[in-house]
Amino acid sequence: MTDHTALFRFDAGPEIGGGHAVRCLTLARELEARGWTSRFAVGPETLETVAAMADRAADCVAPDDMAALTPVTAVIVDHYGLDIGDEKPWREIARHIVVLDDLADRRHDCDVLIDQGLGRRTEDYAGLVPPGCRLLLGPLHGLLRPEFAAMREAAQAARGLATMQRVLVAFGLSDPDNLTVRALEGLAGKGLQVDVVLGAGAPHLDSVRDAAAALSPPGRVLCDVDDMAGLMVEVDLAIGAFGTTSWERCVLGLPTIGVIAADNQRDNARILRDFGAAVSLAWHADLTAQDFANALERPLDLADMSRCATQLCDGLGTGRVAGIIGDLAEGQSPALRSATMADADLLLLWRNDQETRRQSKTTTPIERAGHVSWLEGVLADPNCDIRVAEVNGRPVGSIRADRSGDAWVLSWMVAPEARGKGFGQRIVARIVEDLDGEIQAEVRVGNPASARIASAVGMTLRHETDGLTTWVMRK
Repeated sequence: MTDHTALFRFDAGPEIGGGHAVRCLTLARELEARGWTSRFAVGPETLETVAAMADRAADCVAPDDMAALTPVTAVIVDHYGLDIGDEKPWREIARHIVVLDDLADRRHDCDVLIDQGLGRRTEDYAGLVPPGCRLLLGPLHGLLRPEFAAMREAAQAARGLATMQRVLVAFGLSDPDNLTVRALEGLAGKGLQVDVVLGAGAPHLDSVRDAAAALSPPGRVLCDVDDMAGLMVEVDLAIGAFGTTSWERCVLGLPTIGVIAADNQRDNARILRDFGAAVSLAWHADLTAQDFANALERPLDLADMSRCATQLCDGLGTGRVAGIIGDLAEGQSPALRSATMADADLLLLWRNDQETRRQSKTTTPIERAGHVSWLEGVLADPNCDIRVAEVNGRPVGSIRADRSGDAWVLSWMVAPEARGKGFGQRIVARIVEDLDGEIQAEVRVGNPASARIASAVGMTLRHETDGLTTWVMRK
């Protein structure tokens, strides 16, 4: 048990839906599993809308009462209506502030910002966050419930049917635009099994039930589903929006016919479409039932769409984010600084350590003169970024990113005295936050520790050649 407390600030309701609540509750459960205590600053409408909040009423306070609370470790906010003006006063009650966002349209005062949108880049937040703020970008940091990653292998094994038999229609807890009915009308006459998921408080629930009952065979309408991952494994295709649920579908390799239900979903729609994981329909207000019907008539290679989807998200983002927040709270978060010639002897000492040499491409000791000459060249090379990792001012390792064509190739060392403490993964994850595009690492076959690090930060094994494995990810 730790003495850390997270205070979550979010809202939910028929108009804004329950997405912010789902993300925050997912992170809260992960932090609680690591010994944290969770509290919530939410309005009464949130308690009425989100069934999962029913058992947490005692842990809730009104947003206006936040200033009177006992100091907490972190305020974690997921709210499009709040910005730096709201966040600055929270410094009086919180050691750290974490922001969940996917708009990049306003300034924040935070130590960590999480934006799980596809294609989001560091420069999108230039001038919007303070210096030193950690940007956790892309689906690598998607806040998904653990059951999705747990069922990933089973889902991949279940995919492969050449024909479509069962479809899931899910446009969020509330679906204020009633996209569900339009989709169901488009499914009429297709002879497919249809499952519909909505919240029990959805404003158009009655019309959805009527439209589902009119199908042949009749569709099922399920409210406040607890096992969404299990349901997604059983279906062949999903119809839904391009919000957070996109990453749940990708983890399980579920092909999608998607709708752009909000401006901040446009990039997700474009990239998922271009990557081959989804069919992207028009802006939600312009859609008709016939648009859904036409999309279902298209020849869809479900197996290929599934394969493409699984490459975009592994479902482990919640653990990564919770780990970073935990490191921040414990003062174990590594800071990366650019290496200088003053680091030459330290880097040489680490490089010539017996275990480091055993796992390197070149296993013989390096002479100082050659090392100094190499470091001078590396520091002058615009295609090379070498950094020293420090925790509380103490060097614990180094990492290098070399530009090779369109990709970054990583290599890293952990100081001998810092091994076995998880710093390798933290160091690699830290530089991944700063890079865009394809990121690779070459790991010797006999180096399971580095292979575990590559996998943990989101890389997948591409191939093995001449005793080296190549690990790859894309941001």
